[in-house]
Amino acid sequence: MERISCIIPAYNEELTIKQVINSAKESDIFHEIIVVNDGSIDGTYEILRNEKGIIFVDLEHNVGKGGAVWHGLQHATGDIIVMLDADLVGIEKPHIEKLLMPIIEKQSDVCIGIIAHKKRWWMTFIQVTGSNLSGQQAFWKYLIEDANIKNSRFGVEIALKNHFKKKGAKSMKVFLPGVGHLMKEQKMGIEKGLKHRGKMYKEVGKEIGVGIKRKLKMKEKESI
Repeated sequence: MERISCIIPAYNEELTIKQVINSAKESDIFHEIIVVNDGSIDGTYEILRNEKGIIFVDLEHNVGKGGAVWHGLQHATGDIIVMLDADLVGIEKPHIEKLLMPIIEKQSDVCIGIIAHKKRWWMTFIQVTGSNLSGQQAFWKYLIEDANIKNSRFGVEIALKNHFKKKGAKSMKVFLPGVGHLMKEQKMGIEKGLKHRGKMYKEVGKEIGVGIKRKLKMKEKESI
């Protein structure tokens, strides 16, 4: 039986982190739950410091989502890695099982969970038709061991997509009905939330640019 590790990167997620951890624990699926506090300045640290049954990785300074996931991977001993966002609402055992099943049954090497936003339909549309921007992912650990994600920040999902494609890994997507997450504007307020969202899109765009440059270089080499 494969060992399964859960990695939850968290930055200022005091409103939801406890519920996400509880859902991971109650699923009774994971051999270990690794929660990385990415230099939070709200109450996230206090919540995690007193949480039992997790591997708590506390980063003094914010390194971004990609760096937090990377640090979590250094503690992971599982054959399969499951990534979960810390701001999820409504995540339950059936959703985690749905994310894992294609991996366990050898149908795919990577599985990406799509949150079906009813009001924010455009977010679902982007996840389904465009880049793999979902933070809910399951994959074999050996696939990510040489991935360059430490400095990818919010571009980590794009970096993973490019890495898995380079590896020739088979990827598929599944819907996770009933799962949502808090908008940054809900967590931080309109002004701070919009500013943080702009920063996130900038980092995502940067990683997309890295992928495009890589493709162009490969084409240049092929044409020589």
